[in-house]
Amino acid sequence: MIKVIGLGLLAMAICLALQALASVLAARYFAHARTQPVGRKPWRTIFVQFSVLMIVLMLGNIFQVAFWAVLYRVLGAFEDFETAMYFSGVTFTSLGYGDVVLDGRIRLLAPLQAANGLMMFGITTALFFSAIQQAMGKLAAANQTAHEP
Repeated sequence: MIKVIGLGLLAMAICLALQALASVLAARYFAHARTQPVGRKPWRTIFVQFSVLMIVLMLGNIFQVAFWAVLYRVLGAFEDFETAMYFSGVTFTSLGYGDVVLDGRIRLLAPLQAANGLMMFGITTALFFSAIQQAMGKLAAANQTAHEP
């Protein structure tokens, strides 16, 4: 049991590294995008920036789900990667349908993965919310400048 929990904690640390990488890439992109003028169609510009940000952050989460799926395959929990990926995605997002489950001691990994997913989506949400706040400030400043005499 202690080995499984240790393996789960190691997997969580690796996911944190993946999340940090995606977060840094997203933050660098948005820091660059923030310096660009919003142009004549600010809502479209901001939508494109948010879309890129969302895709980068979601790819970070998808890579984490895939990492857990590979771990489950290596441990022999599932016969094919698709099932491992499905289980991993359902667990990482805390949906927990229960139609696919782990057997034996490695089932202790599932709650660790769910807790990991909650934390990683929390980081993703915080970054996205920060970007929204910055963009709304920039949009308000652009509107104020446009309406000045």
